[in-house]
This record gives sequence, structure tokens and C-alpha cells, in this order.
Amino acid sequence: MASFRIGGDDSEYLSVKVAGRSHAAQDYWDGNWLNADIEIDAGAFRGRYGAYLRAEELLSFRDAIARLYSFDSKGARFETMERQLSINIAGDSLGHFTAECQAIDQAGIGNRLSFSLSFDQTEIPAMLKGLDAIVREYPVIGKPDI
Repeated sequence: MASFRIGGDDSEYLSVKVAGRSHAAQDYWDGNWLNADIEIDAGAFRGRYGAYLRAEELLSFRDAIARLYSFDSKGARFETMERQLSINIAGDSLGHFTAECQAIDQAGIGNRLSFSLSFDQTEIPAMLKGLDAIVREYPVIGKPDI
């Protein structure tokens, strides 16, 4: 199962594991929905829930993380259409980052958990490796009909 993680192996973390496409459709709108398992270990809180993400959201976040790693940007943002997960990463230009996260257990209307995770630049290659695996396994299908 392709996944990425924010936070180290021995620290607080947010893990996103993509289990597969939600629909067998080959069109842009239905074919890019992905089933994900979100796992959180933040402070005294630990939990797991299922979420619906989109392939293009993960691709965009992968590109934002790459810009963050190369210091072309001081921040990266991950917003999901169903608002089940948001991540706002800010850096200090010295290789230290804070991810402000919000998890919602049902599409936009469920229980909410807001939490922060700290990490440094040395953890970004592992994040990119995980995001690259997701993007490779679940590429964006088609284009929007707009």
C-alpha cells in the first residue's frame, strides 16, 4: 500500500496510506477518487479513519513538498475536496518545519482534530519517496471537462 508520513519513526506523526481507487471509472471525476487510511499519533491522541482523497490533490502536494525541500518555497499546503484532511506546512528557512493539520472523520461534517507536527528537512526525502510511490501507482486519469 503506497503511503507517506509526516513525522519521524520515533515521534508524533500523520500517515496517509492509499488503498486503491474508489471507482473503476476511467474518467477524470470518478476515476481519481482514492480510498485512504489516515493514521494520527499527536500528543495524547491516537487514531485512524478512512478518507476519500483525489489523485490530483496528492500530485499537487508532492510538487509543493519538492519545492519546500529545495527551498524554492517556505510552505506547502494540502487541502482535500471533501475537507477530511488539511495540512499547512511552514518553514523557517533554516530547515525546520511545522505542519498544522486538521483531520475530519466524515466528509466535511464530522468530528475534528487539530494538531501540529514538527519536523526538519532531513525527513522530507522520505515524504517525497512515499508521495512519488502514490503518484506512480495512482496517476491522475483524464482531465476536467471545464
